[in-house]
Parts: sequence; structure tokens; C-alpha cells
Amino acid sequence: MELKTISTARTARYISLGEPGADIQHVWFCLHGESQPLADFAAQLVNFDTPERLLVLPEALSRYALPAGPTETPVTVATWFAPDSLLPDLADLTTYLDELAAEVLAQCPANVPVTVLGYGSGAAAACRWLAGGRTNYDRLLLYAPVFPSSIDRRATLVGLPERPVTLISTTTDAFTSEAAGVGLLQDLQDVGLSAQHRYVSEGPLTLAALGTVGK
Repeated sequence: MELKTISTARTARYISLGEPGADIQHVWFCLHGESQPLADFAAQLVNFDTPERLLVLPEALSRYALPAGPTETPVTVATWFAPDSLLPDLADLTTYLDELAAEVLAQCPANVPVTVLGYGSGAAAACRWLAGGRTNYDRLLLYAPVFPSSIDRRATLVGLPERPVTLISTTTDAFTSEAAGVGLLQDLQDVGLSAQHRYVSEGPLTLAALGTVGK
């Protein structure tokens, strides 16, 4: 028995907070965490939802339903990396996110500033996308980042363009020690990227907490 692969078109989903257009001054691509419903992620970003800012929340391609009780409505969630298909998943997510970004940005003013925010495992997905893709961006925000052990974090960071990176950690102990960010901050600095580390409380994020007031 031999496991084989085939490439095929499929339909991806995303949430758009705002609509592309001539009045958009900032575009954010925001990648959710592991098994995090898009609606829950959107609730964390409610403070960024303003008329001049477009937030695009792509859903990972590997969708599945969380277990639910007999009277509960199943919730669909997704993962960026399946444990037994890492390399194909990385290639697929780069193609997917590049195509989504190109479609969105084509409807916005030329050279609109682009921010990429990755949360949890979405931070690893964001880094792999930007290191291997063709999407131009201005800032990278990594919130409680978690890199799967199967991904070479240092090799991924080496491939990132020289853009400012902000590492964001929570002030609570709700996340793993990796998400605290100390090791990642050192790796970012070691590969020559300009990185800063900020701390936030749980709940909806604010621009002030991220050090990005007005952006």
C-alpha cells in the first residue's frame, strides 16, 4: 500500500471585517490559532474594526468539527498543519494566502500598508507564508506564538524579509512556555530581524497595547 497525493482546487473560507475599497488605509491579515473558531478570533480583534481598516481572517484549510453533545450544535474549526502532511500543507497555505492577499489588495489603494497578525499556531503559519510567499507586507505581529516541533523555526525566520516584528505575550499563565516568547525573541534577533516584545492582558486586543496606535 502506497500513500499518494494529487493537487486539486478547493474552496477556502475567510471573514472580512470591512470591505476592500478606495477608502481603506490599512489592511490586516489575521491568522487564527489552533482549533479556534473564526468568530471567536474576530471577537478578539473588535477594537481594530474601523472604517479605514480592513481585517481579513482566513480559515485554515484542514477543517473539522469539535466534539459536541447530543443537544449541542457542532462547531467547525481548522488547523494549519496536519501532523502527517506538513510539507504539502505548507505549500498549500502559501499558495492560498498569496492568492487571497492578491485578490484583496487589488481592490484597495496601491501601496496600502499591510500588517500580518498570527495567533498561536497561526503565528507559525504566518511566518512560513511570508518567508516562502510573494505577498509584500509592512509589519508582522506574533501573538502567543506556537511553532509545531516539526517546523524548523530558525530556518523559517531566516527566510523572512527585513520587516519590523512585534512579539506579543499575555500577562496570564494561560499559554505554554513557548508562547511566552523568550526563545522566539532571541531567534528573531539572532537572524537579524528588528523585534520588540510587548505584554497584553487577555481579552480583546488594542492598538495601544500592540504599540501600533493609528495603524
